[in-house]
Amino acid sequence: MSIVDILIFLLKRKMLSIGIPLLAGVTGFAIAWIVPPYYKSEIRIILDTGSKTTSISSLMKNAAPTDLLSSLGPKPGNENEDLYIDIIDGRDVHWATIEKFRLDTVYKGVKYKEALLKRFYNDIKINPDELTGIISCSYEAQNRVLARDLVRFVVEEANAKYIKLKRERALQTIEQLNFFKQRMITSADSVSEILIDFYRSNNLLELGTQLKLTMTALAGYEEQIKNIKINESMAVADNSTATELRKRRQILEREVQKLRGDFSKDYIPSKTSIYINYDWAVEKVIELQKLETNFGRFFTTLEMIEREIVLEESNAARNLPVIQIVQDAYLADYKSRPKRVTWALIGSLISAIFVYSISILRGILNKEIPCEEKTRDNFIKLLKACLP
Repeated sequence: MSIVDILIFLLKRKMLSIGIPLLAGVTGFAIAWIVPPYYKSEIRIILDTGSKTTSISSLMKNAAPTDLLSSLGPKPGNENEDLYIDIIDGRDVHWATIEKFRLDTVYKGVKYKEALLKRFYNDIKINPDELTGIISCSYEAQNRVLARDLVRFVVEEANAKYIKLKRERALQTIEQLNFFKQRMITSADSVSEILIDFYRSNNLLELGTQLKLTMTALAGYEEQIKNIKINESMAVADNSTATELRKRRQILEREVQKLRGDFSKDYIPSKTSIYINYDWAVEKVIELQKLETNFGRFFTTLEMIEREIVLEESNAARNLPVIQIVQDAYLADYKSRPKRVTWALIGSLISAIFVYSISILRGILNKEIPCEEKTRDNFIKLLKACLP
């Protein structure tokens, strides 16, 4: 048995092998003509969610000390860009659409709410394009006006729910921001107390200014000592003038030692003088810079939080749509299904497979198609096994 033998066998029975599939195709075409047509409408939109707000965690990470951040509790996260898609393809919007357009009268015979939702979910198509950001919403119905109005309602209902949820989230964020603001103010007050205590405990007036005055004094002492040494070298060793110059030089050197020499661990500048030990002050400068840096970062963070509060209050007050229509829903003037050609081809294909299978099997059993005896016996055994 070969393909050529089978083709010859089928071509000898043109009425059967060609007529029946052709008739089935015509029948499928006719059925597709009679079946009520469905019309598709589609709306294409793009989100316009406005500017993104900075997350409080990243904002404060750059502005506040780490040890404070750990005590501020949970921080609000970034806004989810997929929120609108979750809403438009969610249960609430679907059920609102079913009730709005009385789809229980369209999906006849469906008794339960979950079954209605499942049928509608299968018919509504929400397709976001990750490349362009465009979201398409399409629906097919026998009533083309229904299809058009339904997709419009779906995107508008999702828009309303999105605005409501965004407003609620903005109010929640404002509450958290105000909480952080109070914590920052409290922490800033604590740091200011530490700064005040730093100056009081170290008998300082203004560390930077005192350092400059001390350096000026040291420069003056150095110049005087240099002049005295010159005069000493010119005076006679046992001269009373030389003795007086030597005493003056020693006094100045002791003053220099006080301002630029070793200091004891319990050293504190005198309240009766604005001069301070330079080596001691260098360590205090580093300590003071740390305190002032933290103090400044608190105020920077407070300014940022104030801006975020204003932005979130603006978001909470907005009632504008978050969608822009790229392509509005349309009233279809040609059906989307059933496709008459498709039905005709499917009918012809199914009938051809059925007719050819039966014809070839009969040809083998009746020995009209050349076949080995063993192969024919196997077909007979298979047929007997299939029959009851």
